[in-house]
Order: sequence, then C-alpha cells, then structure tokens
Amino acid sequence: IPEGSQSTMRDYPVLRLMGIVFLILTGGLCPSLLYALMNEPRMVLPFAGTALIGLSFSVYALKSTEYARRMRLSVRGGILFMGSAWFAMSLFCCLPYWTSGHYTLLQALFESASALTTTGTSCIPDDVPYPSSLLIWHEIIQWLGSMQAMVLFSVIMPRMGATAAAIFSAEGQGVSAERTLPQIHEIVRLLVMLYVGLTLFQTVCLILTGLDPLTSLRMAACTISSSGFIRDTNFLEEHNSIAMEVVIAFFMLVTATNYVLLFRLVQRRYSVFLHDSERKWYVAIVLITAVAVISNLQWNHVYDSFGQSVRYGLFQVISIFSTSGLASTDYTNWPPFVHMLLFYAAIIGGCSASTAGGIKISRLVVLTKICILEVKRVLHPKMVSSVIMSGKPVAQNTIIGVTRYLFVYVLLMLILTALYSLTGTGMIEALSTIVVFLNNVGPAYTVLGETSNFQNLSSFGYIVLYFAMIVGRIEIVSFVILLRPDFWKQRKGW
Repeated sequence: IPEGSQSTMRDYPVLRLMGIVFLILTGGLCPSLLYALMNEPRMVLPFAGTALIGLSFSVYALKSTEYARRMRLSVRGGILFMGSAWFAMSLFCCLPYWTSGHYTLLQALFESASALTTTGTSCIPDDVPYPSSLLIWHEIIQWLGSMQAMVLFSVIMPRMGATAAAIFSAEGQGVSAERTLPQIHEIVRLLVMLYVGLTLFQTVCLILTGLDPLTSLRMAACTISSSGFIRDTNFLEEHNSIAMEVVIAFFMLVTATNYVLLFRLVQRRYSVFLHDSERKWYVAIVLITAVAVISNLQWNHVYDSFGQSVRYGLFQVISIFSTSGLASTDYTNWPPFVHMLLFYAAIIGGCSASTAGGIKISRLVVLTKICILEVKRVLHPKMVSSVIMSGKPVAQNTIIGVTRYLFVYVLLMLILTALYSLTGTGMIEALSTIVVFLNNVGPAYTVLGETSNFQNLSSFGYIVLYFAMIVGRIEIVSFVILLRPDFWKQRKGW
C-alpha cells in the first residue's frame, strides 16, 4: 500500500469517531425539534435542517469507515480527534442558533461554544425573547458537553490499546486520572451511569425542596454539568430558598470531585477515597477559602447576621471552585479581598477527571510539592526524594507535563487578555473576562462581581472569547500540538 494511502487509512478511525459524536448530537436535537413541532413552527426548519446535516454526515462517516471498526486509534489520531472535536461540534451546534434569525454567525458560534464547553454565558440578555426550543437545545448540549470526555472515552478506549495513556494525558485530566488506566475499559461506562445517576438524584432532591419536576431536572443538569446556565440569572435570588441552595451547593461540590473517586466510593472502597491526596487538598482549599470569604464579609458588615455571611459566602466559593458560576446573590459590592479570592478560585477550578474547569487541583498540588522539594534540595543537596501523590511517586514525565501546561496556560492567558483589551475593555475587566472564559466559569457575574453582558460585543471580541472557551476545554497543550507543522507532516511513529 502506498505511504500516502496508509497515512489516510490511519485517519479513518478519527472520521468514524466524528460520525459517532455527530450521531449523538443529532439525537440530542430530538427534544427541541419535537417542542418546535408542537409550539414553535418557525423553529422547525432550523432544527430539522440541522438534524438532516448531522444525520447525513454520520451515515457517510460510519458507512465509509465500516472496515475501520477494528482499527486502533493511533496517538496522532487521538490527539487530532480530541483537539478538533470541540471545534467541529461547535460549528454543528451553532446551526440552529444561526438559522433561527436571532443570532449572527459569530453570536451563534459564541452561544454553541458556551454551551458545549459549559462556560454558561449567553450573548442574549434575560429581557430579550428567546425561543424555548433553543433554550432546550442549549441545556441539552451543555449537559452532553460536560459528559463528553466520559462518553468519548467509552468509544475511544476499547480501540486504543497501549496508546490509551497518551490520549488520556492529552485530554489533560491531571495526575490523579493516571491511576484509572488499568481499569478504564471496565469503569468508563459506569462513570457515565454515575453522571446520569447524579443528575437524576439531584432532580429528586430539588423536587423535595418545592421545585416542579421539569425545573428541577433543568437545574440539576446545569449543576452537574458545571455549566450554571440559567436563563433567569436571578433564579436563586428570587426563590430565596436555603434548602434549594444547600442541595445545589452539595452537588456542585460533588461534581467538581474526581469521578473515579466517586465511583470508588460507590464500590465501597472507602480507603481509596479517604487517602486520595487531591481530594484532601480540594476540601482543604475550599474550606480555607470559604472561611476567609465569610470572615471578610463579617468583618466588613456586608450582611446583618453571621448566618447570612455563611450562607452566601460558602455558596459562592463552592460555585466558583466548581466553575458552575451560579449566584445566589449579587456580590457586586462585596469587598475587593473577596473578589480576589474568587478570582483565584476560578483559576484553580475543581479536581481532575471532574466536570469542572480550571487548571485543576492536582496540578496545583504537584506544582506546590515541586517548589517545596526544590527548597529542600537547596538546603540538602545530596537529598534524594520525589513528589508523592496518594502514597505513590509521581512520574518525571508527568511533572514535566504539569510545569509545561502551567507555563503555556499563563502565556496564553496573557496573550488573550491583551487581544481582548483591543475591544476597548479595561485591563482588569479584560483579565477577569479571559479567566472566566478560559476556565469555563461563566457566572451570572464575573469573578470581580460585574454583570456579564456580551450582546453588543464586537466581532473581534466574539472571536477571542470563542477561542478562549474552546481551547480551555480541549486542554491547551493538545491545541499547541495541533499548531505544530510537523504534527501534520510526520505521520510515522504515532
């Protein structure tokens, strides 16, 4: 077989997987299309046309690669798929928005990327009419987008064999995820079931607080997905229900935890859950930040009682760490110290292998331990030691990967902030906005408390924020690999 033909054949598994992903998204169109048929006739054509395009591509991709069903996905193919899937999905998912006539093309891309990456923002203000079928579509794809890593791995992993570790690292789930590799074939589908189960469990809990079943389901979907997208940004503030806030805060905390650990907990392997280093650091960091926020709110007499400071302060800390971005109150006038803590929380995010964004707790822990270790080596040059996570030494290539990721992250954040400031936005607001979008936080208010409104953003601004959302979700290093010319030229050895 000619070399060019062999190179093309290596890409067939990628095309096949794209067909599967598009088939899932096409299935996700059904509720919106059904609702449009019954209540919004003018939205039938946008959804039907999108479904036809998705189904046509899926059939073509699956039929033309029928003989590639047993082909293993190469490392290069895996990186290509994981790096390009988010861009391809956002283009497909924007079609109902664009063809509805309510959005320009850039606004449609912004809206679909916001949903898929669970950033949870919208360029359409609350007081502007919004087709209910589009709202259903937005909520469905944000839920599917959050579950994408687990759903895709259930398809990818059986076809990857020895290359699984490389692709799993490319997805950037952090250090803790490495321990899942020996059992990944057996547990990945169960992780998806856990994700669905948590959504249904939260729905039941919210019903018990007095919410109607449909609203409870929609609220659970936006919480478990860490999207936090609610059409009415004042939803929690208007309901003013402590029971509802407790339920939502609990599930935000849970969904930002490593799902592999949650699965071990379901297996009753309590020792694995209790001795996990990342979980310990996660709980400690959230509690310390919450104490600092509550103390500062109380010190500055923001609320009349200590109970209110605890209620609103703890909820907002958990919300930002989980990158859900939900707001139970307007924290615009909170003290600057609190805003800075929320800013740091947005950067850190949740645990690896969770639905949360951010740089992940595991990377922060490894970097902290590296710094401590280097200080010890200066004092004791002959000391031999290593970075330990959950009682096991961290591999040297993992340590290099963490430091490389953090350097690229900071560099990209600075570049995007500079580009976004070209829209006329002030330096602090530009930095805050980029942190929100790069870490897929997207709250009702930015981490500095300013109300988010992107309706009148310039075309260049939409492009910058779209890029920030997608790159933040596909993992930065994977995107950088795709930009290298030799990735596309050299296909041997992958």
